[in-house]
Amino acid sequence: MHKLNFLIQIIAILLLFTNAYSLSSSSYLISNSAMLLFDYEEAKIHYDNSNLNDFNNNDLEKKLLAFIITNSIDKGAKVAKEILKKDKTNQEAWLVYLVDAKLNNFKSPFSEFQREKQNENLNIVDFIFFNGSQQKKNNNNIAKSIFDIVQTSTSQDKNKLQNYDYILFYLSLSLNLNEFFNEAYFYSAQIYQRLKKYNKAEQLYNKVNKDHLLYLESQKNIAINKRYQKKIKDAENGLITLIKTYPENKSLLISLADLYRTSKQYKKAIIYYSKILNNLNIDKNNEWKMLYMRGICYERINNWQLAEEDFLRSLDINSESPQVLNYLAYGWLERNIFLDKSLKMLKTAHEKHPESHYILDSLAWAHFKKNNLKLASKLMEEVLSQAPGEAISLDHLGDIYLAMGRKREALYMWRQAKDLAEHKDNIIDSVVAKLEKHNAG
Repeated sequence: MHKLNFLIQIIAILLLFTNAYSLSSSSYLISNSAMLLFDYEEAKIHYDNSNLNDFNNNDLEKKLLAFIITNSIDKGAKVAKEILKKDKTNQEAWLVYLVDAKLNNFKSPFSEFQREKQNENLNIVDFIFFNGSQQKKNNNNIAKSIFDIVQTSTSQDKNKLQNYDYILFYLSLSLNLNEFFNEAYFYSAQIYQRLKKYNKAEQLYNKVNKDHLLYLESQKNIAINKRYQKKIKDAENGLITLIKTYPENKSLLISLADLYRTSKQYKKAIIYYSKILNNLNIDKNNEWKMLYMRGICYERINNWQLAEEDFLRSLDINSESPQVLNYLAYGWLERNIFLDKSLKMLKTAHEKHPESHYILDSLAWAHFKKNNLKLASKLMEEVLSQAPGEAISLDHLGDIYLAMGRKREALYMWRQAKDLAEHKDNIIDSVVAKLEKHNAG
């Protein structure tokens, strides 16, 4: 339902801003909307039903991207020709036109390119298809050059290849030239993973050859992604199978422990974090993290003593970790102990990680505990400007307002907190109790 509503909104925007000659085509509108949602298959279906004459240059390029990403190189080549009639400098169109020519052993497109490159800046295309002596590269080397362009462009973080559409476009072209290009499959899968298109990511990860160095990482990512699809048992089984196959791989045990922690199986998570800490020779960077994660699990099963021990051991290794400082200090604040030390720790944590509204909430709460009410209210209001729906912060601000004698505002904050709180927040009962106590009369 949310996706449909978003799609309707996008179509409405397109109706307002698209050139008049394109407005009559519902397929045109839906295809452009699908591109905004990274639904390339849907876009291709509707672009197929749109006439090329309905498109301006920008729209034609979107159509080109959709066809190539969905492996319709022949249709993409037709669109590329149409683009090049209007714009001889479009390097993406040249790439498609020449890849299609290479696959079909057409010579004339390369002759056209040699004529045009004398007058236009087509350096990327020239680099991809030709070596220093201007001889055409073979398919595998062209695919490798395309992949190199993607890697260089994304690492520089300064051109349109940062757009996922273009990254997938280039990677798809490389795979048309070399269907055994493991790195391109892996990189494409990572993009779909970031887009939360987990089924598509899994398809591509599974194309990485079992003998390749990226195979294990691919299979691990498939298992981890099951967690985001709410398939916890599948994720668990996948990781356990990999651990049996690769018993020396430390990252698999860490992933399994993390899976148990994020799925609230805290006792199982503790077992595996303990195995990692006690039996594996992990470096200090991983050790403090594992202690921190195990400490969280102990705290979630209400064993504060062991949680506190792990947080302190973690800080012995990495004394300025903002996450650990925040978690330990907040735990002390909730128990009304070590208030001065907690405030100092949270100031350090905020300096190290100023964009975290969670840490800012803890800092505001520390000032509340120290009776610095004016500063506490200012900081907590800043938290809610950053994260307006944060139920725990609304509850905290209600407490601060009540202490300042601002009862009406406190009641308003608690009502908001009650409406927005989730079960995992563990505040609903206490908020209801405060409303009942202070709302009398």
